[in-house]
Order: sequence, then structure tokens, then C-alpha cells
Amino acid sequence: MLETLLDDGWAYHDTESERLAGELEAAALPAPPALWRRFLDLSNHTIGEHLGDWPRARRLADRLLAGQTPDAATAGAWAKLAAARFLAGDAVGALVAETEGVRAAADAKDALIDSRIAVASALIGSKRVGEGAAVYQAVLDLAESAGGRASDRAVAVASNNLASELVEQAGRSPDEDRLMRRAAAAGLSFWRRCGTWVNEERALYLMALVANAVCEPKEALGHIEASLGLIAANGEEPIDVTFLTLAKANALAGLGDAEGHRQALAAADADAAAWDEPGLKAWYAGERARIRLL
Repeated sequence: MLETLLDDGWAYHDTESERLAGELEAAALPAPPALWRRFLDLSNHTIGEHLGDWPRARRLADRLLAGQTPDAATAGAWAKLAAARFLAGDAVGALVAETEGVRAAADAKDALIDSRIAVASALIGSKRVGEGAAVYQAVLDLAESAGGRASDRAVAVASNNLASELVEQAGRSPDEDRLMRRAAAAGLSFWRRCGTWVNEERALYLMALVANAVCEPKEALGHIEASLGLIAANGEEPIDVTFLTLAKANALAGLGDAEGHRQALAAADADAAAWDEPGLKAWYAGERARIRLL
């Protein structure tokens, strides 16, 4: 039952966060060790980031791992425990949890990356973007040299989250623009190391959004075509195609191609008009409101 909750909870973690928080707290514990990391991924994100209640997230993390000792297979859960403690204001407890996880891990360097990226992700997800970016940049050089390790996915997710936060931020400084571009590029690089073709094509979409945001429409079109090429070669992602077409309309507007812009925008609008999911339609409306118009 717990595994089902962890699978299904992501579908409503953002719209019914309090419901899911209660379900996680009521879940029968102790949980199997194989589920510890997944449990804390979901509980930290839902309770800490969405509900903004890190002390509550920390209490649940402490409860889950109370009396347990990490080993090579479960050390990643202690990275999430460290993040929950740090965001709840317990820096000493966070260092203790991080050290315990690093000591038990098969690769101490990889475990350190995982722990610090977990903190960066939690800060970014809590809208403490400046602090999260500082932690992220401090550890990214180390992660980029680690090569094919277990922390790659955590770095990919953190990179995507940071670039996504910055691309939506108005009034970025030149330093923030550089950080945004670096984070998007790192996301693409790390997804290529550890992810699927879908992860890669969505990272390319984010690269296109970033390029449009810094007024590089030719670069954006290159990323869009590469993403569409991956979809054509591997399967169907119609919703992704719609958002890529909207990004293409934005890039064509940046190039002054009025007819191309009109056609791409009309195609994206026609696709979105057929959707019946309110959240998806709202997401499209938000993205459309940000594009250039000719």
C-alpha cells in the first residue's frame, strides 16, 4: 500500500498537498528500506516545499529513519534527511545526517554531491532561489567531474528546477542570466548521462525557453528542432510538441518572421483548444502570455 501511495501521490501532490501530507504521516511505518529515499523525496517536496512547513517535513523524516543505520543501498535517504533538517533550521542535525550517509555510501564523493544537491533543490523549491543557487554552483563543478554516478539524476533535477525558476523570474541580472544558462545546459548534460530520450527532449525544450529569455532566437530554434527530432525518432509526446510549437512561435517573433510566427502560434493554439484538463490549459495560458507578439 505504501508503494502505491508513493506512485500515485505525485499526481496530486501539488493540488492536494495537505491530503497527501496526512496520508504520508498516517502511512504504516517503518517502511521497507528500499522505499526510504522515495518516501522522503515525496514528503520533503510536498510538506516542505508545497506546504512550506519544513519542521513538519523534518519530523516525518526523523520518524521514518529513527533507529535505522544507513548502508550503501540506503545512504541516499540520509541526504534527504539532511535537507529536511537544514531547511527546518537544524544545521547541526543536517551535518550529522549528511556525515552518516556519506560514511555509509559506496562512494563518498558521490554521496556528498547527492546531499548538497538535495539541499540546493529544497532551497530552490522553497523559493529561496539565491541561497539555492549558491549551494548549487558550489557543488556543480564537482558533480560535472564525477562521471556517471548515482547522483546524476539529483543534479539533473536540481539543474532543471533552477533554470525553470530563473526563466520565469522578471528582471534577472547578467549574473543570473549566466547562471540560468549554465543550469539549463547542466540539466541537459546530466539527463543525457542518466535519463531517457523524453528527459533529453524536455531538457532541450528548457534550453529553448532559456535562449528565448536571453534574446537568442536562432539558438532557441536549434534546441526546438533537436527536441522535435527526438520525438519523431522515438515516439509520441503531443503535449510536448504543442509547447515546443509555442516556443517556436516566440523564437520566430524574435527573428521578425511574422508569417512563421502566426502559423506556429495558430498551430499551438489549435492543439491546446482540444485539451480538457484545467491545469494543463492554465499552464499553456501562462506560457502563451509570455511570448512575443508581432
